Amino acid sequence: MDLHWILSGLTVAWVCFKVPFAKQIYMDEVSEEELSHPVVQYLINKTTQTMIIGFGLGGVFALVRGVLVETGNNTNTLNIVLQVLQWSSIVTAVNIAWWVLPQYSESDKCTNMFREKYGDEVEAWNAKNPDHEWAKEWENEK
Repeated sequence: MDLHWILSGLTVAWVCFKVPFAKQIYMDEVSEEELSHPVVQYLINKTTQTMIIGFGLGGVFALVRGVLVETGNNTNTLNIVLQVLQWSSIVTAVNIAWWVLPQYSESDKCTNMFREKYGDEVEAWNAKNPDHEWAKEWENEK
């Protein structure tokens, strides 16, 4: 099966049915209670958005390539450039989603942002899970 059909299916599932496919991957990494943590929810949303943007750009470049091939206006150089752009957008999105975002989530800058923007939500989660190690870390970092 062509990768574009798989990626298109994931995009349609997210757009039409609000199925955040990144959540499926995070479910393997964290427990059920940790899945409801505001930081994890933030990462799921940002990962899904990043992948949708990367797949969308890749799809646009693939569409342009397809139209140029069908109309006979595609040169070999243009075909190579569009193919490189297509795959670069997908690879860049994957790297941002699965490497940059998790690294960012562990930084002091992200912790400060969460304290400012999502402090109340994290405090509510911590109140529901007072014995969890994340709740204890949050309290220790105050």
